[in-house]
Formats: sequence, structure tokens, C-alpha cells
Amino acid sequence: MDPPLLTRPFLLLVAAHFLQGLGFASMLLLPLYLDHLGASRAEVGLVMAVAGVGSLLARPLVAWSLDRVGRRPTLIVGTGLVVLGMTLLALVTSTGPLVYAVRVVFGLGQGALFAGYFTVAADIVPEARRTEGIALFGISGLVPLALNGFVALARLDADALRWLYPVAALLVASSLLFVVRLPEPPPHPPAGDDEGSVWEALRQRRLVPVWLATATFAASMAVFMAFVTVIAEARGVNWPAAVWLPYAAGAVSVRLVGARLPDRLGPENLVAPAVGLFALALLLAGRGTTDASFLLAGLVGGLAHGLAFPIVAGQAVSRAPARWRGSVMSLFTAVWQAAEMVAPPIGGLVADRAGDARMTGLVALAAAVSLLPWLALERRFGGRAVGR
Repeated sequence: MDPPLLTRPFLLLVAAHFLQGLGFASMLLLPLYLDHLGASRAEVGLVMAVAGVGSLLARPLVAWSLDRVGRRPTLIVGTGLVVLGMTLLALVTSTGPLVYAVRVVFGLGQGALFAGYFTVAADIVPEARRTEGIALFGISGLVPLALNGFVALARLDADALRWLYPVAALLVASSLLFVVRLPEPPPHPPAGDDEGSVWEALRQRRLVPVWLATATFAASMAVFMAFVTVIAEARGVNWPAAVWLPYAAGAVSVRLVGARLPDRLGPENLVAPAVGLFALALLLAGRGTTDASFLLAGLVGGLAHGLAFPIVAGQAVSRAPARWRGSVMSLFTAVWQAAEMVAPPIGGLVADRAGDARMTGLVALAAAVSLLPWLALERRFGGRAVGR
């Protein structure tokens, strides 16, 4: 008989993650506001990516905090920083230094929450159902994406979008009501030298193909998320942000219907299909001209997202010792956010010079080509034992 997933700690974590997910989801509307302020594609990509700077700078501290101080304190501090960054967005009226500073503050908090929530999820989910449990847990962070579609249907003007952020910040702050009730595993004592650190995780050969797959997924998703709404608006689509309705529906449905597939088929066997879906979503967005074409792009992108993230997250956890799980998840989320930080600005520069269709086509091609080195690394290192 399978061990249960829907335990009290799991439900507390889901509730907290849903409220925190409102912060991430609301940021997908920021490109529309930046476009309203006259930002170029390159500026949109840079503003969206700069949050990763703060996130990556804080990652060694986050890893240490998760494994040595505790999960709850890390989540509490991260939530406070996210709330502060979202509230300060109400003061942004130009694409000057303030918006970059605010995004760095948000990134500091988001980095702690990204690593922290999935570390706690890995603690709580039974080992035999790890990928399935992470997939189902992640739904709580995907459902808020659909709210962006309803914002589009409400037809708020672009200037009013910035006032959504202080409201959403209150909802994010309320997640602490659930965070403080989460169980706290005892911190692991140091095992000697660097063991149990993020640097040790970097030396694990079995994780190398996971890092490459993670970077590919993250870069593809970041480009899609940064530009799909502004591309749709430039093509005269009536409700650009409505793309997030099918996106959320696709991501949630694939996890509800196929949550057990990675554990049964082997997560490494689903990496290529997920990359293919991301490439298709980018091509559809780059060539789209109608509401229906962008809604289809959103649906395919959501299917890719729903499939990809639990695959690589589950592999990162399964291929590393439990005693430094926080460090591994910090590195995993750091790789993800590093790709998110690099890809949109490059994509924006290409789009400004060559157009949106060529940019999305090149990113789709790069994602497909990355499967070749990933396959070679997976065959060489994927089956090797963890540790020294």
C-alpha cells in the first residue's frame, strides 16, 4: 500500500505555497506595465532577469540557513523580503534605478522561498512517491497563474497594474499563518569539511545532467514568460494576459493526470518530451497572430511546465544524501534562476534586432540542441552512486 501524501503538514505547506505563489504569478504582468512605461524588449528582459542577481548572491546563505538554522526561519525571512519588494513596486513610475532595486529585493526573498518550499516538500513527501508528491505540491504554485487571466478580462489599464502588488503582498504575508505551523526537522550537524554544502553538491557527477536539464527548462520558460504577453499585445491580441488561463490549466492538468508517470517510467525518459513541448510553445508564441494561437501557446507551455519541473526537482533530491537536502535544493533553484536571469535579456536583444519570431525560434532550437549533451551526460553519470 502506498504511503499517504495528503498529511496535515503537506496540506499546511500547500496552503502557504498557494498564497506565496500569488507573488510570483503577479510578476508575470510586470512586462505589460513596463511596456506601458516605454521599455524596449531588452529592458523588459533585463528588469525581469535582475531579480535573479539578488537571489543568486544570497543562495549560499540560504543553503546554510536551510540545513543549519531551519526551514521555518528561512521561509519567514524570505516572505518578508518578497512582501517588501512587492509593496515598493507601487512607487515605480519609470524604468529607472528604482525598479531594478525593487526587483533585487524581491529576488532575495524569492530565492529563499523557492529553495525553502521545495526543501520542505522533499522532507514531507514519502520517498516512494517523491516525484508524484513534488508534482502535486507544485500545483499550489501554478493555480495563481490563472488569476492573471482574470485580471486581463477585468480590463485594468496598465497604470493600475502597479497597485495590484501591494494588495498581493498582503496575501503573500498571510502565508506565514501556515508557515509557522509547519514541522521543523532537526538540523543536521556538519559531517566534516565541505560535506553537506552547496560546493559538495557541485562535485556530484550524478547531478551534472540534472543541472543541464534544469538550465534548459528554466531558460525556455523564462523567455516564454517574459515575452509572450508583450508579443501578443504587439500583434493586436485583445487580451494578452489571458494566455495564463490555459497555461495554468495545462500545467495543473498534466500533474493531476500524469503525476505518477515519472516515478513509473523513469524521470530521465520524460526530459526530451518536456523540452519538445517548451520548443513548440515558443514557436507558437513567436508565430501567433490571433487570440486562439496565443491561447494554444499558453496551453502547450503550461503542459511543458507541469511536466518539466517535478522531473528535475525529483532527480535532484533522489540523487543526493538527505543530510544536505537544503543545499542541493538551493543549488537546484540557483541553476534554475541563473538561467532565468541570463535568458530573457539575451532574448530581448535578439528580438529588438531580429524580431520576436526569430528570437523565439532560436531559443526553441537551442533547447532542442541541448538534448544532445544532456543525453551523453545522463548515459555517463546518471546511473552512478551518490557520494564518495
